Amino acid sequence: MSSLPPRSPTPPLARFEGAKATEAIQVRNPGVRDALIIAALDPAVRAIAPADPITIELDGVSVRHVPDFRLLTDGGGIVVDVYRPSRAAATRRRFEAVAAAHAAQGLAYECRQPPQPFGPPTLMNARSVWACRRVTVAASDQVRALDLLRSGPMPLAEAAQVIRDGDGVAAILSLCCRDLIELDLASGPLGPETMVRRRRSLP
Repeated sequence: MSSLPPRSPTPPLARFEGAKATEAIQVRNPGVRDALIIAALDPAVRAIAPADPITIELDGVSVRHVPDFRLLTDGGGIVVDVYRPSRAAATRRRFEAVAAAHAAQGLAYECRQPPQPFGPPTLMNARSVWACRRVTVAASDQVRALDLLRSGPMPLAEAAQVIRDGDGVAAILSLCCRDLIELDLASGPLGPETMVRRRRSLP
């Protein structure tokens, strides 16, 4: 009889869901989740979906690789992996093979570094916005906010004043998570002057 302790079950992968996700997407680590949050708030991204597995050849062996996710953008579709740069030759060969396999199928592919909290403000802004995704917005407030933004972009603090039920800023950020409103998350830290606009795809 084995004296080894019982093996703990493998913990389930986290799942990412949002207005742009066509279905729940499995998330390997926090870096992938951060990349998904940024994509969910990026005006150029129309949809986010799980990526199809692909078979690559490594040292004469067929290996199944599952990229992290697939984006449908204004410029077309792109398959994405999120990995930290590695000096290991085996890791570099793997992602070179993944890129070559997608190119052979006519698919755009990128291996991106995980977003970093230091430097450009996009990640920290995106995290702050995404924290408001479950804030309830009254239907009347949603209609007022979208109607106000028909006239064009305006500062966040000004747009928030139209909200009558609850925290106005949190409500506007929640509408952004629902893909109804766009925010400029790259120009500077989230603040009262952050520009807000109606989603360009809305009538």
